[in-house]
Amino acid sequence: MLIRADDIHFTYSEGEKVLNGVSVTIQPGEKVALVGQNGSGKTTLARHLNGLLRPATGQVWIGDWLTQDHSPAQMARRVAYVFQNPDEQLFHQRVWDEVAFGPQNLGCSVREVAFQVERALDLMDLRGASDLNPRDLGYSGRKRVTLASALAMQTPIIVFDEPTAGLDSKEQEQLAGVFSLLHHQGKTIIVISHDMDFLIENMDRMLLMMNGKIALDASARDFFEQSRILETSGLIAPQIVRLSQKMGCSQVSTNVDEFLDNFS
Repeated sequence: MLIRADDIHFTYSEGEKVLNGVSVTIQPGEKVALVGQNGSGKTTLARHLNGLLRPATGQVWIGDWLTQDHSPAQMARRVAYVFQNPDEQLFHQRVWDEVAFGPQNLGCSVREVAFQVERALDLMDLRGASDLNPRDLGYSGRKRVTLASALAMQTPIIVFDEPTAGLDSKEQEQLAGVFSLLHHQGKTIIVISHDMDFLIENMDRMLLMMNGKIALDASARDFFEQSRILETSGLIAPQIVRLSQKMGCSQVSTNVDEFLDNFS
C-alpha cells in the first residue's frame, strides 16, 4: 500500500512549527527508518500516517485514502502504530485481551482474533504471559505486549517508535526476526529510532529529518557514507561502519559478514 505525503506543513497549538514542507513516497513493502535529533519532526511525521495528526496544509495518502477524510479508528485498518512508551498504550488487565483489542475492533471473527493473537504472542515470546496483567511485566515485557498488539492487527503498514528501547540483545534479535517475517509478508515497516546499529542491519532506506524537512533520503549503506551531513545532524555512525572506515574498506559494511568479506 503506497504512502505519499505531499508538501505537508504542521504547527502545534503552542505555535511551534514542526513540519515545513515534507514530501515523501514510500513504496509497499519497504523498510524505512526515520532518524534525526529530538525535535526534528520524526514522530510528528509518523503520526500523520495514521491520522493522529492532520497537516495544516498539504496531503497525506495511504493507498487510495486521504487521511483527512478518515478517522484515526478507520486509519487503524491500514496503519498500526506502536508508541515509544508502552505505558501510553496499555489499558487492559490481561495480556491476551490487550493483544486482542485491535483485531476485535477491526471486526475480525472470533476464530480470526484467536489465531492472530496466539500468533503474535508466539512471535514476541509472550504465550506464557497471556493471562498476566501487562502492568505486572517489566518494561521490556510491556514493550513486547505493545509490539504483539500491533502484529495481531495484520495491517499492511506498521510504524514502530523507538522499538529497541529497553530491549536486551536477545529481544532485539527477536525483533529483527519479526521485521524479516513482516518484510517477507509484504508489509511496510517504518521505524523511528536513534539505534543506528540496529537500523543499519535491519532497514533498507533512511530518511533524515532536520528542521522539519527531509534532509537526506538514501539507502542504509549510502546514508552512512555521507559523513558531513551526519556530523551536522549529530548522528553517530554504527560501530560496524566506523570500523570498516578505519580499516580502509572499499565500501561501508552494513553487517559483520560484509565486513569480514573485505579480508577474505
